Amino acid sequence: MAQKNNYKPSKTMETMKPKKIEKEEIVNLNFLPNDVLENSEHRIDRNKKLMNGAFLGNIEKTKCKIIFHAKEGVTYVETTIWAVTDKYVCLKGGIYLLIASIVDVVL
Repeated sequence: MAQKNNYKPSKTMETMKPKKIEKEEIVNLNFLPNDVLENSEHRIDRNKKLMNGAFLGNIEKTKCKIIFHAKEGVTYVETTIWAVTDKYVCLKGGIYLLIASIVDVVL
């Protein structure tokens, strides 16, 4: 079942093309202090997608595309989500990504 994407990017983010990186490069990035999603409804939607991604990653070993914003710009990785905590997503290989930096999750 396809999930509806309610995320509305800011004008700045609309003009940026996300750059693909390997998950191991995440540790070299600097993250912004505030959540990139201002709307609580969008945050709830993001968390649901992350939980679904973790389920798919653990049961079916399915990768997903995680689009996130760091000080270096909008970036994305295609990887398996192993776990979701209240502040972080644990990716395959023990890499952690700050949830507040995540713009969208494509399952």
